[in-house]
Amino acid sequence: MKKIIGIALASSLYFSACSDSPSKTTDEETLSSSSVSEISSSEEVPLSSEEVSSSSQVEVKEIAAALVKKMGVGINLGNVFEAPDEGTWGETFSAEGVKALADSGFTNIRIPVRWDTHLTDSSETGCTVDPSWMARITYAVDEVIKNGMIAVVNSHHWAGMYSNPTGTKPCFLDVYKQLTTNFKGYSEDSLIIALLNEPRSKLAGTGWYNLVAETIELIRGISPERVIMVGGDNWNSAAGLQSLKIPAGTGNIIAEFHYYEPMSVTHQGSDFDGDGEYDYPPNISWKATGADQLTITKLFDKVKAWSDANKIPVYLGEFGVFSAADSTTRTLWTEFVGTTATKLGFATAYWEYSSGFGVYDDASDTWYSYLMDALLRPSIDFSQYSSYPKLDTLSYVLFDDFDSYSDNYINMNPVSGKLALQEKGTLDSGKGYWYTYHDSISRVFSYSGDTIFTNLLINLLELDTATTKTNFDQMIIENGYEGRGLYGKFNLKGENYPFFGFGASIHDGNYDFSKLVALTFKAKGKGEFMVSFGMDYTDTCCGGKNWGKFQTPIELTEDWKEYKLWFDQFVPTPYSALETEGATWAEHNTAVKNLQFANGQSYGESVDDTLEIYLDDIRFYGMTDADLGITKEK
Repeated sequence: MKKIIGIALASSLYFSACSDSPSKTTDEETLSSSSVSEISSSEEVPLSSEEVSSSSQVEVKEIAAALVKKMGVGINLGNVFEAPDEGTWGETFSAEGVKALADSGFTNIRIPVRWDTHLTDSSETGCTVDPSWMARITYAVDEVIKNGMIAVVNSHHWAGMYSNPTGTKPCFLDVYKQLTTNFKGYSEDSLIIALLNEPRSKLAGTGWYNLVAETIELIRGISPERVIMVGGDNWNSAAGLQSLKIPAGTGNIIAEFHYYEPMSVTHQGSDFDGDGEYDYPPNISWKATGADQLTITKLFDKVKAWSDANKIPVYLGEFGVFSAADSTTRTLWTEFVGTTATKLGFATAYWEYSSGFGVYDDASDTWYSYLMDALLRPSIDFSQYSSYPKLDTLSYVLFDDFDSYSDNYINMNPVSGKLALQEKGTLDSGKGYWYTYHDSISRVFSYSGDTIFTNLLINLLELDTATTKTNFDQMIIENGYEGRGLYGKFNLKGENYPFFGFGASIHDGNYDFSKLVALTFKAKGKGEFMVSFGMDYTDTCCGGKNWGKFQTPIELTEDWKEYKLWFDQFVPTPYSALETEGATWAEHNTAVKNLQFANGQSYGESVDDTLEIYLDDIRFYGMTDADLGITKEK
């Protein structure tokens, strides 16, 4: 920190995600303490669920939405107070550093705090925070507020709450009682109290929602108008936020979520468990392709829809890229995530100030100006990374319009049919049949409403005779977009990522799709689906243990619509070995074996939903029959 003040004052100079190890993972409206009372509280704020009855009858002035606007772009004080002790992970609090961050333009600071290692006594009935530790946290909060920023204080890395929430809860509530009492006199527009960071493991679902309700009641009993920040379970993921339940009528709530996808990009080159092996391999680039952008915008749009429906403003409390990534990747990813969040009205806090993900390297006294620009002075035109050519409407391969064949061959796509006729002179050798798969809980219904699939897998290619008739033909209906089409209605239920999918092999073997410009099709229905290509590489990658594909999401509408999925919009399945390895469609699109449609439920969501799809007229633009080996018509 030798030159920190000088850097902060020079306008031309610029200034880990939270695992249990160090460094893992708009409107200029302002609010003063006196202005809080001027904000109307007449508008009722319905929250996530009416299943949990309100435990607090205190009427509060609703300032959360205005406060999120004021929070703007912030940063985390990572690896300082959430370490087992300050300094354990190489970082200590610096008042000069806080001033420098404020002078550079940050307007909120999130302060992660470890409480369970700073107790003077602890038992099954309660515990007491070490007064010197509370004083240290208070000093940090005071410095943040003194420099004109909003402070967010939480509870971080409380292992007992994740592994034994019932036994640890009395101590947890005691800490929040002491924390809230300590800051009771602080203005509501300068300090936010956040609940436990990234609940997971045994603290999830109903257990987490009940703890949220109880902690909110405790805080409001001491500080009735305090703004409280709450995240969903499943590591404060966007999926966890979708199912978050908060007592109805609570008010003054800010919802928090974290984002580090894909982990292969944001955590590349890290070794947080210290075993000498990379958590994710290095040298993975993020290029802001159409697929890269779409993955983020689709997810953030879901968060925005949840926010609007529940009238709860949102804080992106953590996002960042580990320093092992190249500067271009760190810049592009950070700026796109940050600006996407800001455009949707979310406040943000980058992970982190210093250490592995940081904007500042205290060892070399270096500020990463490219990251500071990405966060505080964004200027990249991301449209340049996803511009597409005009389609040649005459250059395409019709994969299927469901009108080509009938009877035993009704499920075979015309590409496979042409190849079969070319090779053997009859359709008997065709291998490109439509098939379906789903879990044992979910159900598939025909157009007439009958249940048509109840087994784990019905796949023509695995039968002794490829043309053996199955009940998949019940998915072929007469009223497609033009002529026949495909229809399916699927009920998904469960907490372990229930799934449904259907697809067709191209024919027999692998095919070169490097010339594909866009995949188009007509569709309508209800729900989100993933459209994916399976390649030989997806079966052979990563020791043969991979289950991923290259995919992109679509959201269906009630009216027929043409969907156009461009060549660069296909990315690896999240959390798959493909993603971990940094595989890309462009590198592996010369050995495509099938096209699939599957439900698009996010990982971590509890699902009880009905999806419905009508599908017709599937085309591969930019390709010709010859590209797939078809040399003559039959």
